[in-house]
Amino acid sequence: MSNNPTGTPLTLPNATQHDLTHPQTGLNYRIQISWPLNWDRTKQLRDSKIPVIYILDGNTLFLTATEILWRSSSNTFYQGGGIVVGIGYQDIPTETGSLYSSQRNTDLTLSEHEVHAGLGGADAFLNFIGEEVRPLVRKQFADVSIGKEAIFGHSFGGLCVLHALFSRQGGILDAYFAASPSIWWDSKIVREAEDFCSRKEEEMVECFLQLSYGSLEDKPTQHHSESESEFEERVKQSTERKMGENAVVMEKMLQQSKKLEDLSIVEFEGEDHLTVATSALLRALSTFMAK
Repeated sequence: MSNNPTGTPLTLPNATQHDLTHPQTGLNYRIQISWPLNWDRTKQLRDSKIPVIYILDGNTLFLTATEILWRSSSNTFYQGGGIVVGIGYQDIPTETGSLYSSQRNTDLTLSEHEVHAGLGGADAFLNFIGEEVRPLVRKQFADVSIGKEAIFGHSFGGLCVLHALFSRQGGILDAYFAASPSIWWDSKIVREAEDFCSRKEEEMVECFLQLSYGSLEDKPTQHHSESESEFEERVKQSTERKMGENAVVMEKMLQQSKKLEDLSIVEFEGEDHLTVATSALLRALSTFMAK
């Protein structure tokens, strides 16, 4: 039994936290960075060229991603892991205990909205990643070379990831992971995809895109505690949003255009819009680190 029944604060090894302010917008961010526990072995396996993945909504996914990569070191085919960078917010948890800051609605959306104020800040947010966050990582890990770089986002974050790819805001990365992207929210992303696909053949982008979604997003099942009216409303919402269908349509369009060096789409059986984030993140990390 512990001599201190109240416990002690939990600290995370091989991790740092940085509070930054966007010099143009004045918005505040919390950047969390972790690296492999067996750092010397990683540098040896990776020949000191370390891959980095930037994760949007870092408050919800940074610890998950860190644990996934740390655990992967026990695999017999372990290739060295990499650096995880969570891009989140300082006002977490919110007054209601949520891990989602309302600021994400500004950062991860492409256009202003007729009802919801303050949206459409994705370009400024992606520029912040390119001009402030990526240099911060290079400065912190000056003893190694930064290898391939990827970005992961879920929901609005997935929408922002697609925008980053099609517009090239925030700099050119090597891999893009869009989990359940909210294509339904803004038709502008479809126009951007169409423009991207209409570029000349020689302008193929040498990067990888993985789209993913949960099977229950388009075909929800009723929860045992959910009333018939609640379930009907959720089915209606799913029908309107077409999360999986939109992702499939976009993947086919991009596949036919042959503008991407590599492209895949994954349907996670039995996952809904919230639960798919963890499955998609696991697949993204295993895919990216293997590449």
